[in-house]
Amino acid sequence: MELRHLRYFLAVAEELHFTRAAERLHIGQPPLSQQIQALEAELGAPLFRRHQRKVELTAAGRQLLPRARQILADSAAAMQAVRRAADGEIGELRIGFTSSLPLTPILYHSLQNYRARYPEVKLTLREQFTAGQFEALEKNQLDLGFVRFNGPAPSTLIKVAELHRDRLLAVLPVSHPLASASHVSLGELFQEALIGYPQESGAGLRDVILQLARQAGMPLNIVQEAGEAITQIGLAAAGVGVAILPSPLECVQIPAVRYVPISDEEAYLSMGIATRRDQDSPLVANFLAGVAKD
Repeated sequence: MELRHLRYFLAVAEELHFTRAAERLHIGQPPLSQQIQALEAELGAPLFRRHQRKVELTAAGRQLLPRARQILADSAAAMQAVRRAADGEIGELRIGFTSSLPLTPILYHSLQNYRARYPEVKLTLREQFTAGQFEALEKNQLDLGFVRFNGPAPSTLIKVAELHRDRLLAVLPVSHPLASASHVSLGELFQEALIGYPQESGAGLRDVILQLARQAGMPLNIVQEAGEAITQIGLAAAGVGVAILPSPLECVQIPAVRYVPISDEEAYLSMGIATRRDQDSPLVANFLAGVAKD
């Protein structure tokens, strides 16, 4: 039983007139009659009583009528859903982001733009350190991720497009001799007792600081580890050590700390958007097209 047979049947059942039904379908009356006869032969039951001046539904036709309407409605809905999915208008988009991203306009502007254009797409947001996002992308557990990472992606499966660079700041207790300086160098900081991210956190900033120390040929004196930037700022305020964090975190105002820019040209942390190289989802393509850039 083909959908076109049901459309022909429905037109005749609603018009109860073969000529008007044929005009509605933009086909000739003889072909319409042939198609109805073919449907009746397939079903093994007459669907209409044909009189000289009128047409009536048989008991079998009355049984088929609501089912034909439902089947055609379901078919139309399925085709529309497929088209909308292919256009990226419906579905679920899984997005990762690092903890400092909500402090920047890039994330919230991108989400606002996307929600306005595609309100029926479900957004699943997951806060994760960069390394965790890379792993989730490799396993197809994320569709895209806002990451903090300087350098190439750690996997051939992933590509990262840089969106913005944030300067690194030294987070110093107000009593520190460098707290009143207009800027500070990496060489000066690497002589300090430092507060940093633990290795298992997967924070991209930790890797950047380690790389900068290697380039400078200086060891790091990390006296305290903390997995949250807010905690690092609080520990710096308490005089435990000096933290190095990206500039968006300067908005966290604690009277007992000072944020001093690091003057070295390479002292920055990239913000990028990571996707799988084989990604062909229209949801991802639509999101990337509207990502707010610096």
